[in-house]
Amino acid sequence: MPTQRRQEAPSEPAQAEPKTTGRLESLDICRGVAILAVLFIHVSGHFLPALHPIKSHTTPGSAWYALAVLNVDSLWAVPCFLMLSAFANALSLSRTPDLTRYAKRRLQTAVVPYVIWSGVYMALNFALGTLHHLTLDHTAKLLLTGTAEFHLYFFVLVIELYVLLPLLLPVFQRRPPLWAALLGAVALQAIIYGLNKFVLPHKFQATILWDILPVALGLWLWSQMGRWPELFRRGLWPALAVTLAALALYTPLGVATSAPLAPSSLAVYHQLGKQFTAVYQGGEWVFTAGMSFLVLVGAGALVRSRAAGALSYLGAESLAIYVMHPLAIIALDKLGAKALGVGAGIYVYYALCLGLPLAAVRVWHLRRAPLGGLGRDSGAPK
Repeated sequence: MPTQRRQEAPSEPAQAEPKTTGRLESLDICRGVAILAVLFIHVSGHFLPALHPIKSHTTPGSAWYALAVLNVDSLWAVPCFLMLSAFANALSLSRTPDLTRYAKRRLQTAVVPYVIWSGVYMALNFALGTLHHLTLDHTAKLLLTGTAEFHLYFFVLVIELYVLLPLLLPVFQRRPPLWAALLGAVALQAIIYGLNKFVLPHKFQATILWDILPVALGLWLWSQMGRWPELFRRGLWPALAVTLAALALYTPLGVATSAPLAPSSLAVYHQLGKQFTAVYQGGEWVFTAGMSFLVLVGAGALVRSRAAGALSYLGAESLAIYVMHPLAIIALDKLGAKALGVGAGIYVYYALCLGLPLAAVRVWHLRRAPLGGLGRDSGAPK
């Protein structure tokens, strides 16, 4: 569904660990690609209602469906960041297995920035009149749920990942085969899905437990670092086949269930997605995990390309881009930029969502602040 929704240790792999410079550069490139996808999700989602108002009683046109398809097919980006964060944190903690230092570092690089930026957005929204009251209870709720602004939920997921990771690390120190890691992740995800649907409705969807698959994939990739070239070579085509199959199922379900009125050509998907949510959700989980892996494989291939420097820079500054880009959306809305129309508006909004945070990084040297990059010090090793 289109949404704006919505990192001498015994844990070292048994085989000799190769030099990781190229691998860590590929992580930054992967983050760079993923942050571009995140911006597209938010900008395209911002314009979808302009193509078809939510309360409209007509069937959406082809332009709405085209943009909706691109939106739902970009939703791999957040799971990709969670995969990278799981990998980077596992590598960091395995190299320096000091839980006190680990906790302090994550407090500095995730919790503190999260509280600061939540305060910024709460104050801004209160001043603009979109947040009508700021009582202590309401403020605490916004902080605990990551809803001070639409995108801040990701911080809550990452903080939960930090808590969960030391418990999962011993499992992956044993370097399980891929089939065992995936089987365990799928079984656990199925249990969480069942609890969410039948026991505690809608209590898990906004937690890290809803994204077990990319977390498990990131930890498994950490456990197999010495075999990355082989794994990427052997896993590319099977992963591509599984991802495309999941995409073929997931895309029409996601688009049809989000359409106010589904045309007859999508009616079967509309009913299937509404009545059998496990089909849609399973397709989404498989697609986003598979796509995350494929983007990482592609990032490795781009390390020596001309695009590597720019993408790596975007990845290094991904958190600054992430936390600040809604400010560009708010400012453009206030200036009436939506009057540009959907076509030109998407280009303008996207360019400024990317350009304004990078300009702020340049001017105020935010790289020296404890912000890091999404999945980096959310937390990559230093």
